Amino acid sequence: MSFATFQCSRKLVLFAISSGRRFTNDQRNLHGFCSRRTCGALASASHFDQANAQIGSTQLRILKPPADGVINVAFIVSDQTALIDLAGPWEVFGDTMLAPHGGAWHGGEDMIMPFNLYTVSDSQKLISAAGLQVVPNYTFENAPKPQVIVVPAQGGRSEAQKRWLLENARTADITMSVCTGASMLAAYGLLDHQRATTHHMFVDDMQKKYSAVHFVTGLRYVDNGNVATAGGLSSGIDLALHVVERYYGSDIAQATADYMEYRGELWKNPQYGGVKYVSGQ
Repeated sequence: MSFATFQCSRKLVLFAISSGRRFTNDQRNLHGFCSRRTCGALASASHFDQANAQIGSTQLRILKPPADGVINVAFIVSDQTALIDLAGPWEVFGDTMLAPHGGAWHGGEDMIMPFNLYTVSDSQKLISAAGLQVVPNYTFENAPKPQVIVVPAQGGRSEAQKRWLLENARTADITMSVCTGASMLAAYGLLDHQRATTHHMFVDDMQKKYSAVHFVTGLRYVDNGNVATAGGLSSGIDLALHVVERYYGSDIAQATADYMEYRGELWKNPQYGGVKYVSGQ
């Protein structure tokens, strides 16, 4: 199995909901939302400036939502998309909920979901994500302009995909890959002369194939500012929480993790072992 088509066999249920909308108490009850712990007002980001300090990265800028408050998040998909690479970040962005005053939503008032999530592909034909059938929301011809681009591991490559990704990565706040989705970014030149990471079983092969990229191990993710790469599978959850933090601060990101009942802490500082550059020999 090649690293470009590596996929996860786990089965997840995706609960997709429109983003950038306000929900009343009755609407929240209809959709089955449960309350979460009370959080303070919007906080400045406190973890992401440490995210790659171990390998000498500079401090990352805070991301600013658009004036209308809606952050478009485009997930590039094709056949053999790894399910958790798609579902993990989707759940994070979909569970980011704000109170009207700007802090974390904790029930009892209207709620704002700032991230508008959608999938984009060559066509709107069914694709398979580890057996789950997915109908892309948009094609590369009509997809809304994104602020965040997510590239899961997948098998498809096309000229339309390449053109769309290169054009939109120039203006997006951040383009992120999960697992061997890094191979798409590397193949299209978006990782040249930058640090990156990927699934540990494929990092050596990727380094050999993409010599202009500086692959490292020992980190759940690497964020270079406007392009970021996550390690394998569940690492995409940590990188997505990190992106939430870059937009809204650590309190909102923590509240999102709490709502998900996610107890991992590596989104705050991604180093889990000794950071090593891959030789590619």
